[in-house]
Order: sequence, then structure tokens, then C-alpha cells
Amino acid sequence: MIPVREGTLDIPYVDKCLHLSEYFLLAWLLVQALRVSRDLQPSYVLWAWIYATSYGLLIEIIQAMLPWRSAELGDAAANTLGAALGVWIAQ
Repeated sequence: MIPVREGTLDIPYVDKCLHLSEYFLLAWLLVQALRVSRDLQPSYVLWAWIYATSYGLLIEIIQAMLPWRSAELGDAAANTLGAALGVWIAQ
């Protein structure tokens, strides 16, 4: 049985899985958009990964400056891994 805490399910690492999934989708969509809008250059996959990863890092930096939010290195790592998987699958 999964313990319930304050109306939410207490599933370990569910936030990391969500970060990975979100940035997977973001990077995949970026590759698709770049593929349609540009000539097929080998660097477009790298640029999609850089955009997605940079966005994830920027969000974590902003969260670190807000007292009611928290930033985690694990979230940034999940964002980066999700973005890498997204561009890899999109190829």
C-alpha cells in the first residue's frame, strides 16, 4: 500500500520522473520545430538540446532565488537527461 500524505501520493522520485518527461517532450518538440523551419543541418539536434537544457537550468536558478521555491541539482540533472533522450529519440 502506498502511504498517503496530505492528500498526495508519496511516491519516491516521482518529481524526477516528471522533470525527465517534461524535458523529453520539450526537446522532442524543439527538434521537430527546427527540422521543419531550417535546412537539415547536423547542428540542429545539438541546438535543440542546448535550448532545452539551458531553459531547465535557468528555471532551477530562478527557483533558487525565490524563498517559497526550492532548486535541486537532481531536478537539473533530470531535465538534462530528459532533453538528451528527447533529441536522441527525435533523430
